[in-house]
Amino acid sequence: MRSAGFGLLICLLLLNVSVLAQQSTTSQQVSPAQPASDPQAVAVVQAAITALGGAAAIGQAQSWTFQAQTQGPHSNGNVDYLISTDTDTGKLVRRDGTTRRAPAVHSHFVPALVGAILLKESQDPEFSMQYAGLSTLDSKPVTTIVFTIGKVKFPAQIWTFDAANLPVQIDFRLSAEIGARESFPIVVALSDYRPVSGLLYPFQIVSFLPGGPPEIVTLQSVNANATSAPNDYNGAAGDLR
Repeated sequence: MRSAGFGLLICLLLLNVSVLAQQSTTSQQVSPAQPASDPQAVAVVQAAITALGGAAAIGQAQSWTFQAQTQGPHSNGNVDYLISTDTDTGKLVRRDGTTRRAPAVHSHFVPALVGAILLKESQDPEFSMQYAGLSTLDSKPVTTIVFTIGKVKFPAQIWTFDAANLPVQIDFRLSAEIGARESFPIVVALSDYRPVSGLLYPFQIVSFLPGGPPEIVTLQSVNANATSAPNDYNGAAGDLR
């Protein structure tokens, strides 16, 4: 009897272990996981980060001051502009007199920081990168990389790089974020790259607004700083909440 009871106990223990193992395997299979990036896409993005100045140099800046000329439906004229990695854009007053944090600001200047955007998103586990092949843009050869989100690989952003590995067009279906500022969810063309303290910045940014003329930002100067500064809403430069 002892032997039979002991054998039954062993069988029950083995059954429990088997069930737990199956549950663990099932849990691992159904848990959401971001698909791995395409190695060819990763190579293109890394080459672009290098061409723009390198990850180490790009990662040092925490705020950027621009002098620029704007032309379009959101802003016209000469403006001074600050973007910072600081996530606060001020406070809004409710009707009862209390305050709340202001929402993120849509800014036409965010695409100027293509190096910081690429570096941030290439390190973000929410994104994966997929190679979409070679084509031409304005009769010039380009490479297209799609940044995707989720297991279904939703195309969040479509980046186009020229033969020098520089971004020349970005379709921001999902806005890029720098601090409390984010890009408009539109197509942006980048050109006239110039070196500033060892990093390349596009000195012309054209935002193609739906149903109207584009917003054109022509940079006149860029000054990067290693410290973060408070963000202020800049309506004169085209900021929109």
